[in-house]
Amino acid sequence: MKPARRPFIRSFRIRIALITTGLAVGVIAVLFVASALAVVARRASILDRMMVAHLAGPGFGTRSPAVWPSIDAHLNASFSGFAPVESTENFAILRAVDDQAGPLYQSPNWPASLLVPEATDSELRTYYGGGTQWRIGQTRRGSVVVQLGVNTTLSEAQLMATIWRFGGAVVLLCLAVGGVAWYLAGRAMRPIEHLSGVMERIRASDLRQRVAADEEVLEFERLVTVFNDMLDRLERSFLQSARFSGDAAHELRTPVSILQGELERAFERAAAYPELEQSLADMLDEVRRLDNVVRKLLMLSRADAGQLQIPLQALDLVPILRELADDLDMMAPERPLRLDLPPRMDALGDADLLRQVLQNLVSNAVKYGVSEGWIAIAGRRSGAGWQIDVANASAGIAFEQRDRLFDRFYRASHAYNRRISGVGLGLALAREIARAHGGELKLSDCSPSQVTFSLTLPLATTQ
Repeated sequence: MKPARRPFIRSFRIRIALITTGLAVGVIAVLFVASALAVVARRASILDRMMVAHLAGPGFGTRSPAVWPSIDAHLNASFSGFAPVESTENFAILRAVDDQAGPLYQSPNWPASLLVPEATDSELRTYYGGGTQWRIGQTRRGSVVVQLGVNTTLSEAQLMATIWRFGGAVVLLCLAVGGVAWYLAGRAMRPIEHLSGVMERIRASDLRQRVAADEEVLEFERLVTVFNDMLDRLERSFLQSARFSGDAAHELRTPVSILQGELERAFERAAAYPELEQSLADMLDEVRRLDNVVRKLLMLSRADAGQLQIPLQALDLVPILRELADDLDMMAPERPLRLDLPPRMDALGDADLLRQVLQNLVSNAVKYGVSEGWIAIAGRRSGAGWQIDVANASAGIAFEQRDRLFDRFYRASHAYNRRISGVGLGLALAREIARAHGGELKLSDCSPSQVTFSLTLPLATTQ
């Protein structure tokens, strides 16, 4: 069993932003927690020192009951800064007991359940009473024992409210850090986007272009150098391949034309010999098929070299499409045809070449479609151009074969299985002709029940 793959974020910008934000948030969180703990410890230390200072003061030696309420009020005023602003509770409590005269004073808010035994030392201790936590300190002045308590529950409530407010500020800070990280990641990606744009402008028809390494960011210099070296190798391979295809087609054209002429003359003289006539007819068909391949190779080689010049003339595509529909009725009368065309489709181009493209699409619809299945030809405006859709009922095309339909000499597996004639150059040449007209040819729909090829062409400039 394969181990589960870890989640992978494909966007490099998102990954940079997340890593940067994560590190910043982690540092901020550690600093916040450490600061909060330090503040809590510091506050407790201040409270203890204030209590020790008050317990050491001279006022606790009096035995007059009338003085103790003033001392109690003074203590609450001293410690009030450690309580929440909206709190109405007294923060400090006080009790004084004379060993001889008994209790001298006890704060009105001293919890009845808070029992503090007399201690033999002056150490501060924590007690619980009345649902509240108290920090209690004691001191003895002669026969008088004084117990001073501070409400640490109120102190902690005030401290937690402050920490929560700072925590909200920290969250806002983290969000701001995330936004800044996203922005900086985008800025860092701009050289890559620029480099990608430069690379995208390089086309197979013009591999002489190069990316200037001295104009890019220093960190991408080696990448640019490697890319340019790859373009050098591709250009050499491409030129060798194009030159071979063009030279081979050019060298074959003359002997094929001669062979075709000789076979046609022999065919005319073999009328008295039926078997010879049939053999010559079969040979002539194959030679014509070879001549068609040679012509396509020559045209493709010119397209590769950027020399496929199209004489642009104003034309109406509707008559061409209706003529193809009539041919289809004669070629495959058993195939239902749906035709949906506007009154006119004015474009600029070469009528013969465009007829060749459309003829290829219609022929493929007949050859590769479902037996007795429907065929549809439709034309419509699409943006600033025309779109012609040739669709047919089909059993579908395998997913792994779709991207290779326009490759030269490629034929899908069902073409071999059904022994359909062809060499796999029709769609490749049709797309080059479409691009030479400023348009495009693509497989626009490939569902399990139908296949649609779409040809787009620019409008005539007169419109």
